[in-house]
Amino acid sequence: MKKSAITLATLLLAVTAQAQSSNTDQAHTYGLLSLGQGHLNVDCSGVQRCDRNATGGKAVVGYAFGNGFALEGGYTHFGRFHASDGPLGVSVRPEALSLGGAYTAHLSPDWGLVGRLGVARVRTKLSAEAGALSSSGSESKTQPIAGLAVNYALTPSARVELGMDATRAQYRGERSTVRMVSLGARVAF
Repeated sequence: MKKSAITLATLLLAVTAQAQSSNTDQAHTYGLLSLGQGHLNVDCSGVQRCDRNATGGKAVVGYAFGNGFALEGGYTHFGRFHASDGPLGVSVRPEALSLGGAYTAHLSPDWGLVGRLGVARVRTKLSAEAGALSSSGSESKTQPIAGLAVNYALTPSARVELGMDATRAQYRGERSTVRMVSLGARVAF
């Protein structure tokens, strides 16, 4: 039984490697999906409960030119952050549509270091509750967005990526840095 499982796993890896024989040193399109923890940098002094960390995620589509440089477009949901003090509650949900450049420095055939810089249309949604009353609103601002990641090749076209992205969320003149540390999969097409 063990021999059959090892033979099947070896055959599956060989077929996968053959099917994904895309050379990432050549121009190609890729996608990245990741999940992580977002953090909103706000002052919570005097508030009973304040969650500055939340689960978020991002989706990116990119075109790598083959020389380390790439053009990327993406959507990032930094999470939903809550604060409450008795019957008063506030939720903040920043999300960004971004366009920017990326550069991958190949540290070895398997390891890469990625730097990202671009612009994002950051939409900050805010909802407040006071007992039975509630209100909500949103504001969108164009902000710079930056990121840094390290990735590891599982196959010639599939990589695991650990990264951090940061930008600013703004609502009615109040600005806060928002960032997300995420882990995801990047696949070349």
